[in-house]
This record gives sequence, structure tokens and C-alpha cells, in this order.
Amino acid sequence: MLLEKLDERLRAQIKLSPCHTNRASELGHACKRYLVLRRTRWQEAELPSLSLQRLFGEGHIQERAVIRSLEDAGFVVVEQQRDYEWKEYQITAHLDGKILLEGAAVPLEVKSMSPYIFKSIHTAADLLNPRYPHLQKYLAQLQIYMLLSNSEKAVLLLKDKSSGQIKELWMELDYQFAESLIQKAQSINVAVTAGILPERIPYTENICGRCPFLAICLPEVKRDALEITTDPELEANLKRRHELAPLRAEYEQLDDQVKAILKEHERVVVGDFLVQGRWVEPKGKPKYWKVNIDKLEATKETTE
Repeated sequence: MLLEKLDERLRAQIKLSPCHTNRASELGHACKRYLVLRRTRWQEAELPSLSLQRLFGEGHIQERAVIRSLEDAGFVVVEQQRDYEWKEYQITAHLDGKILLEGAAVPLEVKSMSPYIFKSIHTAADLLNPRYPHLQKYLAQLQIYMLLSNSEKAVLLLKDKSSGQIKELWMELDYQFAESLIQKAQSINVAVTAGILPERIPYTENICGRCPFLAICLPEVKRDALEITTDPELEANLKRRHELAPLRAEYEQLDDQVKAILKEHERVVVGDFLVQGRWVEPKGKPKYWKVNIDKLEATKETTE
């Protein structure tokens, strides 16, 4: 009953909203056709799935939690959730906030993600990973934030939703990249005014396959009988699961071999491992030999 009520509330939040500007969070998208459709035919987009809506909500919760942690640590975060508009290029932005550092207000953006994606990112360059095209939008988003804030640097905080670990990625204003984004926004404005659609990009599953305008852009691709979940983190977890699958059979084979060799040995040290076993007699079931294998922690002895 509780879950049904929660899902009912989430479903009520699923809706399409008009988009009449070039949003900073989307300007880094690889497809101009998508960006034009967002502004001209937004009402025809495919509605987000329940799981994707849940992901959006979780992102907002994590964002607020990170900012609270910064404030609890003594940092001052100003202009939280402030809207910006650059009318000349029809660009809008919604900042998470600015953090005060050494007398400067530095644009701050918070993103939460799955452990698998989180572990793959160490520098800003890792956001260019073609396997996760949504990450590339973060670079463009921060460049626009710096332009609108008249700032030479910005910080992107990434949070592992599983462990709570946080990474900070510092970025500097790249004038050439920023100029390309402004020109991109201007070309989108021209297409919107003229009522034309840019050419399609070559089909890729990572971009086109999860696009909410797929039915308009590529009507020959049928999704009628399927529920499509455009959840990049879930997709990343499934890919990692697939990569690990071949190792499962090897693990189980070695596990069986080790346990067979050490059957009826109660306590054995093998290299860095402690193997302990005992007979277990479940009620009404045949007894079996249960084995626990633990890696020994290295200890250092010091002498004076």
C-alpha cells in the first residue's frame, strides 16, 4: 500500500512542459535536431517512465544533501537555484548555487550517479566517454554557467549514490568551446524561427535509441510493444553486469574445488586466507559442510 501511494504521487508528477529557450543543461547534447524538437514539438515527446521520474527525484534529493553538507562544513553557498537568461541567444540556466572561495563566487553544480559511472570519472576529460553521452552535457553546462556568471572557473561535484563518496572536478572557462556553444544556440534559434529541422545524426543506440522524439524522427523504429526506460545509470549497471557474467562460472568452479579439497578441515591457513569449516544439520534436511573463506589482514610488528 505504501509503495502504491508513492508511485501514484510520482505518476502525478510526470508531465511535459513547454521549452522555449536553449537550456544550458541541454546545449551539450550531440543532436541539434533533438534540441530544435524540444522547442518546437515538445508536446509530442514521449513521457518519462516511472523509473526515470524516480531518478529525477533522487537527483534533487542528493543535490540538496550535498549542498547541506557543504554548509555544515562551513562553506557559504549563495544564489541557490537561481535562474539566468541570456536573451540575445535565448539561453537559460538554473544554477545549483555558487560557493564563496577566496572572495569569489564560483558556479557550483552537483550530479549524483551510480557507483559504476562514478568510478570511471577522475578528471573532466573522463566526461567525454562516448559510452555515456549524457556526461558530455555537464561540460557544456558548466561553460555556460561560467559565461553567465562572469567567472573563470567552476566546480562540478559528483556523488556516488551508493557509498556517498564525493569527487570534485574543477573546470576553467574555455573560450573556444564556449564560443562554439553560443554559435550552436544561435543556429538552433535560426532553425526554430524558420521552422526547419537540422539533419539527423547517424543512429546510435546511446543517443537515438533513448530519445523522446524517436517516433517523430525515426517513425520506422517501432517501440509499441516495449516499455523503454531511458535511464543511463540502469543501462550502465546492465552493461557492467554483462561484462562480469563470464567470471561467474569461473568463480563458482573454483569455489567448488576449494571447498571440496578442504572438506572436514575446521581451520586452515593458506597463504593470506583463513578457511574455516563446520558441519551444519538443518532440521529435516541432510547435513552439509559449511565453509567460510576470509582474507587475512596484513599486520606489522614493530620493535624498538
